[in-house]
Amino acid sequence: MVDPIQDGFDLTGYFVDVALGDPINVVIMLFGFLFIVVPSVIFFGIAAGGLLAPIIPDSLGRSPPQQGR
Repeated sequence: MVDPIQDGFDLTGYFVDVALGDPINVVIMLFGFLFIVVPSVIFFGIAAGGLLAPIIPDSLGRSPPQQGR
C-alpha cells in the first residue's frame, strides 16, 4: 500500500543518511539543492510578475495635470 506522507518522511531520512555518510555528499547535495531552488524562485518571481502585470496599473496615483488647455 502506498502512504505518501510516510514515504516523504522516509525519503527525508534516506537523504540524511546519504548526506552524513561522506562529507563530499553534503557538498553535492547542497549544490543540487541550489540548482533546483534558485531557478524555481526566479521562475516564481517571473510568473507572479506576469500574472500581476494586467491587474496592477502602470502608474499609481492621479495623472499629471494637462498643460495649456
